[in-house]
Amino acid sequence: MTAVAVALRLDDVGAASKRHEIYGLTRLRLGRVALPFPGNFLFLKYVPPIKRWGPYRELSAEEWTGVLGALESAGARMTVAITAGWVESDGRVTPFPQKFPGAAAVVREGARRGLLEVANHGYTHCVLQDGRFRPRLFAGNREFHREFHDWLPPSTHREHVVRAQDILQAFFGLRVVTFVPPGNVFSRATLDAAVAAGIRYVSCLDPGRFGPVAGLTWVAAGDVVTLHDRDVVLRGLDALRRLLRGRATSFVTVREAGERLVRGAR
Repeated sequence: MTAVAVALRLDDVGAASKRHEIYGLTRLRLGRVALPFPGNFLFLKYVPPIKRWGPYRELSAEEWTGVLGALESAGARMTVAITAGWVESDGRVTPFPQKFPGAAAVVREGARRGLLEVANHGYTHCVLQDGRFRPRLFAGNREFHREFHDWLPPSTHREHVVRAQDILQAFFGLRVVTFVPPGNVFSRATLDAAVAAGIRYVSCLDPGRFGPVAGLTWVAAGDVVTLHDRDVVLRGLDALRRLLRGRATSFVTVREAGERLVRGAR
């Protein structure tokens, strides 16, 4: 029996949200009741098990070498959703290949070997204006670690999509045709910018909210298994290995899944 093919995706590579996105538990469940809890007050949002996301570190070059080995052993391929710019605490943006040259070099080798597809996961993964991406004293900042809000001007959507494309395509030496919206937040302006920049496939939840978009193929959640780099950082390479071993599935890239959808629609 032939295994069903689905796309495998690893998100948040290169995203400084892993350092700056800080928020805590705000509901404490007691049986069937969820009581309010001040998990975003001062230091509480940094303390396990109250903290919900960051901070955590970027995957190392050695870990990426292990990722390639795990994929090769399983006969699998994976899309890596890379945020092209790392946002420093002062708001400066450092390109991913410059900030993490060792890791970027291994990812490039994985793409050369056909094990990895590089996808555009935004330029910053967050809102830079007025320093909104920074942690707060008495509140969480999760809302501002979504890059493509509809309340941002279309020019920002265009600038960020294009800057990400330029960085990724220049370093990896390949066309980037897949877009993964950070936090699944995007608007029609984002999609228009993506098409103009050469994107052909969008991997997201609930794509039907916009209906068909000329030039784009939706690769919906049902066709994708998603990990975050956080899963591998906190749980080790076994998080990926267990996934690869534990399903009667052939794992492909988002681009491959999109190409199959296009062929099936003809």
